[in-house]
Amino acid sequence: MTPQLDSLAQKLGELFDDGVPAVVRGAQTPFSTEEVFEWVRRVHPPEACRHGAAKIDAVKRSWGLSPSPRADDRPSPGRPLEMYRGGANLLDPSPFVPTAEHASFEDWVRSTRHALEGPFGVMAPGLECASWAALERLQALLAPTLRRTGPRSYRLNAFLGDYRRTPFGYHLDPHQECVFQFQLHGTRRGRFWEGLILGDDDAGWIDDPNHRMEPGRRPDLEVDLDPGDIVFWPSTHVHGFDVEGPSMGLSLVIDRTSPRARADVIAALEVATLTGRAALPMVDEGIDLDPDAPLHRRPQARLRFECHDDDLIVAVCGRHFVWPDRTSLVAAIDILDSLQSMEPTSPDDLSKRFGGSGLDRDDIHGLLATLAELGFFAVSSGRA
Repeated sequence: MTPQLDSLAQKLGELFDDGVPAVVRGAQTPFSTEEVFEWVRRVHPPEACRHGAAKIDAVKRSWGLSPSPRADDRPSPGRPLEMYRGGANLLDPSPFVPTAEHASFEDWVRSTRHALEGPFGVMAPGLECASWAALERLQALLAPTLRRTGPRSYRLNAFLGDYRRTPFGYHLDPHQECVFQFQLHGTRRGRFWEGLILGDDDAGWIDDPNHRMEPGRRPDLEVDLDPGDIVFWPSTHVHGFDVEGPSMGLSLVIDRTSPRARADVIAALEVATLTGRAALPMVDEGIDLDPDAPLHRRPQARLRFECHDDDLIVAVCGRHFVWPDRTSLVAAIDILDSLQSMEPTSPDDLSKRFGGSGLDRDDIHGLLATLAELGFFAVSSGRA
């Protein structure tokens, strides 16, 4: 990772930690309009927008017949391109998607606007499959954030066209964790509302593709975005954009749910802390830690942890527990990281070291007591 990319990735991680919509101005963006436009052409060619051949193959398979041999020589983004015009989703956008015949992004916008007789918008998902360079850049930029969330589904989505307002209106995306959107071309104005405080009387202006009703309240954040700007928002916020002329934004999207089942994550963590499976001694709930006494890690004790959806799951010596407070996950991860390789130290020493990180003395002592009860530390108590 280049220093520039690493610095930007750390900044995105800080935005995620803050958890509110925010803008980074004039960033040295690692993407360009021309590059992303080529990704759209490569990932979403006209033939990918038509599903007749796939349906014929599906019918043949369902009746035990072999589908026709067909070269599969294009990327598979997992979701098709969507094109919008006048509040409607075009059922077949294939005549209007970018191709090699379009000399540039703006040339494509002009010709498509003429063909559709008005402004239009396109969402092109899954662009990370355009090349290894695209995927690696996405992974590098999201690495600090994914370390906080644990494994998630993530992707590159491009929003392009000359639509006046987000084609599906001001909306919520509850299936997403957050979005980092890079403004690459043109200008747009973004508006954001805290969704957790909205009521039924707000439902009329949300997800309104025809823009029949204006929002009934002022946005919590309203920003004008120029090329080089990055805007962040969490999934808790209603959002939408007004566009001036041809515009392109590239979104780095993280979904809220893990691609792995919770039981699988727990099992893998527990196995890793024992290097397998074994019968375990009873949990020692009678431990009373001396704040000044050194804590000695058992020679074979292992500690592993991972974020799954909204929880931090911590495995210790073949068992697990869930960190009880989401707001202090980052601080908990920091102290758990340190415990992996820390020399013997006392609870009070750890409290002094990590006391300003979002955990108070009682939180840290409670964590250490739990680890001792599960066998991570050898402490004088009722059981060996």
